[in-house]
Amino acid sequence: METSLFNKIGEPVAYIGDDFNHTIYLWDGIQVAYLYHEEHVYGTNGRHLGRFIENVLYDEQGLRIGFTSGSCPVPVGKETVKPKKMSPYDIRSRWNAPPLPKLSYHNSELDLADFLKQGRISLVLAEAPEEEGEESKD
Repeated sequence: METSLFNKIGEPVAYIGDDFNHTIYLWDGIQVAYLYHEEHVYGTNGRHLGRFIENVLYDEQGLRIGFTSGSCPVPVGKETVKPKKMSPYDIRSRWNAPPLPKLSYHNSELDLADFLKQGRISLVLAEAPEEEGEESKD
């Protein structure tokens, strides 16, 4: 069963899929991260983002940034219908996990969606080079 993740004001932002990798999707269906050993949160780009401990998502500084419905400190909002999941990306090699920070009861200033987007694989399209003889108009 999928597990919804809520931000610090109780809005549904992401969810953990019930697949083998426990893939984390933003609410719009974009794959951004996954759980490794049920605790470490890695972006699909390989970056270690934080930890998921006792239904609370912590950032690298040990601040709380995401919650399940049972661990959220405020009443959670109604979950809207989730759109279709986008095709999964290949997961990149994992970076080494930093030591476990001292976990805090304080919330992170960063928004949960922005935090998870740090793990997204960016698709960069190269611009076509200017042909010789063309001058840019200023």
